[in-house]
Amino acid sequence: MDDKKFEAAIQEEKREYFRRWRKNNPDKVKKQNENYWRKRAMKRLEAETKDKAASAE
Repeated sequence: MDDKKFEAAIQEEKREYFRRWRKNNPDKVKKQNENYWRKRAMKRLEAETKDKAASAE
């Protein structure tokens, strides 16, 4: 097996593992998604607050 086929096989195994993991742990996936979007919203609000404070000066 050449390196490209081997790397492709590795990637496919990883994808399959994580598909199964997400299917078997929907509560953890939901929690991770909530945390991601919460952090993203916080960063956006902080950036907007900094922009407003900078433009007010």
